[in-house]
Amino acid sequence: MKASAVVSKKTSGRALISFFQQKENMNKIKLVNKIIDVDKSKIVYDKPLDDNWQDDWQVMAGEWSVENGCLVGVERGNKGGVLFFKQRFDGVNVMLTCKISTILPATRDVNGIFCAEWDDKTDYLGDYYVCGLNGWYDDKAGIEGCKVGVGDFCGMSETSYKYKAGEEIEFTFGAIDGHCFMLVDGKLVAEHLDGILKLNKGHIGFSPYCTMLKIHDIVIREISYVNNQQHYEPEF
Repeated sequence: MKASAVVSKKTSGRALISFFQQKENMNKIKLVNKIIDVDKSKIVYDKPLDDNWQDDWQVMAGEWSVENGCLVGVERGNKGGVLFFKQRFDGVNVMLTCKISTILPATRDVNGIFCAEWDDKTDYLGDYYVCGLNGWYDDKAGIEGCKVGVGDFCGMSETSYKYKAGEEIEFTFGAIDGHCFMLVDGKLVAEHLDGILKLNKGHIGFSPYCTMLKIHDIVIREISYVNNQQHYEPEF
């Protein structure tokens, strides 16, 4: 056998191994000291949006409808519309993935909420986490935690990611016992390790703040993860 043929087979074998390794990694989300296995995360919601969408979703604030298989959320005032997935998750870590975009001319606040409660006294959100793009009045992206009696901005992590208004993206967000994360098109763009509130119960959903959003292909999963203590190998 010629040496070139041997090299070719070895190269082909390495390429095949690399392909499967990349495919496996695509279905995992690597956080600080944790790895989420998406394939092992149980799907609890994955339905087309139709005339029966309110069987699963509860409008709390703003205008919500389904048009051509897409949720449309509109909040015209300087406040947040709110849509809850009806099922509560108490002590269960969940994440949501969807396709989402602003509806032009709206440009701001692509927001997901999780571990969210409703405060009947204020008729608005109580305890909650929110992750967002083009928000916080200055086109910021990040994750914020809020708690009744403590106030907004109990904890916030910002990222340099900039969302292009009107562009559809894959949006993923959730938390593991206060370890919050947000992905855009499969890439981690923000995570927030909340050592103060550590919210781990409530609803997951959306909160367009003074904007218009279009949402579809929603999948909610119970998070399966492993702890992954990280360390550096010496470089020199």
